[in-house]
Amino acid sequence: MPLTAEHTARYSDALMTLALAAHRPATVVNTGAGYAVRVDFERSIHLLATNAPGDLSSDPDAQSPWVVRFFQRQPDAEITQLVEVTGEWLADAFDQALAVMPIAGVADDLDAESGEHPTAPGTLDRAQ
Repeated sequence: MPLTAEHTARYSDALMTLALAAHRPATVVNTGAGYAVRVDFERSIHLLATNAPGDLSSDPDAQSPWVVRFFQRQPDAEITQLVEVTGEWLADAFDQALAVMPIAGVADDLDAESGEHPTAPGTLDRAQ
């Protein structure tokens, strides 16, 4: 927890961007190996985003790419990585990760919660 508050302040823009894109709260968490931005979804799915190898950089303005990973907790409590995408911008990496999500309906669930239709003009068709 020592750097959680620091990273939360440092990455406030990234937290807000991801929360808006995911339609869910985004928080900074200690993963045990470093810090990451986390968003929890239904179906025991969560996302971790980092901009340094397995961690959040101490410099949010560094030109490091974002890595977005989706995980799912299995019934036996094992956590399985579903998707890993790297992108220059956090929102783009999130959208790309959703686009390749191997679980049918996850992108549609997000669009339905926001009141958007996945193929409506001006929205990203994440269901493809």
